[in-house]
Amino acid sequence: MKETLENISFFIIGLFIMTLGISATIVSGLGASPLDALNVGLTHHFGLTVGSWEVIGGIILVFLNAMIQKTKPSYFAIVTAMITGIFIDFWLFTLWSVWEPGGFMLKAIVLGSGLLLLGLGISIYLHSNLALIPVDGTMLALHKRFGFRLAVAKTIAGTFILMLALIAGGPVGIGTLIVVLCVGPVIGFFHKHIESLKRKIDCRLYKSRLT
Repeated sequence: MKETLENISFFIIGLFIMTLGISATIVSGLGASPLDALNVGLTHHFGLTVGSWEVIGGIILVFLNAMIQKTKPSYFAIVTAMITGIFIDFWLFTLWSVWEPGGFMLKAIVLGSGLLLLGLGISIYLHSNLALIPVDGTMLALHKRFGFRLAVAKTIAGTFILMLALIAGGPVGIGTLIVVLCVGPVIGFFHKHIESLKRKIDCRLYKSRLT
């Protein structure tokens, strides 16, 4: 039971921090990740919120991933998409509704901070060992179905989404390139620290069961 609560805590906290990072890259005005840029573009064209499009896109990707792998859809991944969408809208309609960065320097700081929070949040939520965000599931689906290396599968998925973002007129810019190139190393930097923290927590939980 304690292990389950621990994993859920890592999952929720990770997504909460990750979506703060996502919202920061969006409002920086310098360019968001391909998926987030696509969601913003769809919001401008068709209405609804960015978080709503995150959920809709996530549901589509869950069923697409199932078709690629010829398996049943991962319904818990839909829950992940819903939580992510709710958190994105939460940040956009609270923190960023009362303040937006002005000037290139401040926008660059917000973008950099968003990138760090994005990497930290992803690292935390991955250690929950619960359902992946649907777009990450697409990467794994291509890897398992066609034998692509994970890096190649991620590039294929990212390129396709980037093309859709450009068509939708989303905020694609220098920030998009920075996020795409740097988010992996940032996740790697935080990964070892989060892994060490989780081992310490697991050790304490294990000891508490023996006492």
